[in-house]
Parts: sequence; C-alpha cells; structure tokens
Amino acid sequence: MTDITVLAVSRLSGGCCVAGVDGEGNWVRPTRVKPGWRQMERADLSDRDGNLVVQKGNVVSFDLAEAIPRPRDGHTEDWRLGDQPPQLVRKLKPHEQAELCGAIQEEAISEIEPSERSRSLMLVHPDEVLEFSFQHETSWEGQTRYTPRCTFVLGGRRFSGVGISDAEWRGLGRRLMAEHDDPCSVGSAVLFEELGTEDCWLTVGGYDVGSTAYLLIVGVLLLPPKHFRMDFKR
Repeated sequence: MTDITVLAVSRLSGGCCVAGVDGEGNWVRPTRVKPGWRQMERADLSDRDGNLVVQKGNVVSFDLAEAIPRPRDGHTEDWRLGDQPPQLVRKLKPHEQAELCGAIQEEAISEIEPSERSRSLMLVHPDEVLEFSFQHETSWEGQTRYTPRCTFVLGGRRFSGVGISDAEWRGLGRRLMAEHDDPCSVGSAVLFEELGTEDCWLTVGGYDVGSTAYLLIVGVLLLPPKHFRMDFKR
C-alpha cells in the first residue's frame, strides 16, 4: 500500500480519474486498465465499508500493483490498481495543504504541453484567476455535455476558457446554474468571497484528442479547503 495525497478527483467518461503525489512529491495516477480508457470506477473512491475516502486533501493508502507508464502520450504517472480498496490515512489540515501546494507548485506548464510533454500532470498557482463559467455545450460529435471552464493567468500568460473536469467543481456549478442560469459566468473575486476563499491552486493535465492537444483542470484546490457534492453526470 502506498500513501498518496489526493489533488484531483475528476469525471472521465463513465468513470473517474484520480491523481495526487506520494511522500516524495512524485505524481501518481492510480488506474484500472480498460480498452479505450485508463480510469477508475466510482466504487474505487470508497473504502471496504463504503465510506468515501478518495477526496482532494486526503492522504489515502492505495494498493498500487505496478507502474504502467505510457510516455508516448505523456502518461508517465500511471499505476495499475491492485485488489485492495483504498484506506484513509488522514485529512490534511489547511496549513498542511497550503505548505504542500506551495512546495510542489510550478511556474509554467511547458512540460505538459505537446512540444515538450514529458508528463501529464502538475500543480500551478495562478497569478490571477479571472472567471469561472458553467454551461451545457454541444461537442464536436454533436452531443450535449456540461462543461465548467476557467480563465486564469500564469507566468503572465492568459489561459481562456480551460475546461474543468473536477467532480466537486462540477457539483458547485450545477448548484450555481440552478440558482442563476445556464450558462452561468461568475468573476472569481465574487465567487471566492462567497466561498470564503483566500487562495487557490489548480491541478492541470495535458492530453490529446486525435491530433488536437488540450489543457484540462482536473483539480481545484481552495484555501481554506471547501468540498462540494461530486457530479459525474454528462
């Protein structure tokens, strides 16, 4: 069993994707190997008693059977899950989360961009988070899907409308759309004041769909930490 501090729990197709760092700060993505997708099932988020333990900010012990990296697509962090369910070790205190994020945050996303991709995950501390939006969109396949997005600045570079797959942030967006409208856009200053947020980090991933490269926010980490109902619906 390996202790991982969870920094992302996100929706992925019919399941979910989990990522975090081990005690040495190495990124780990526990996964089940399936044709077409490398993901976890929602049942994999709970311990043997059915308690949800795989949540951002939790230190969780995972049964990691073997490393299964795929350097070709940048997935150097993947580990195949064994048969044992996860176990909660402890929940990070707010100052511990801030210290961890400060220690592993990075100043640029170059290593997960297509031209230099040597891995697919990192944590960033934006210069500024400008706006969040929540809406239903029509995909290139003609399917309707719910997509939260974020616009932020990092290293003086603006990233506009980056998709968010964080399951909890999707849950927050469902609530905001019910209270306001669909689509719903809100400035970060307004939302952070409402949530009592003092600081924010983003777990970001680089991935490809066909020949097109994307940046995706797979985890939104707030300080003080705040949790929302996870949403996995399309």
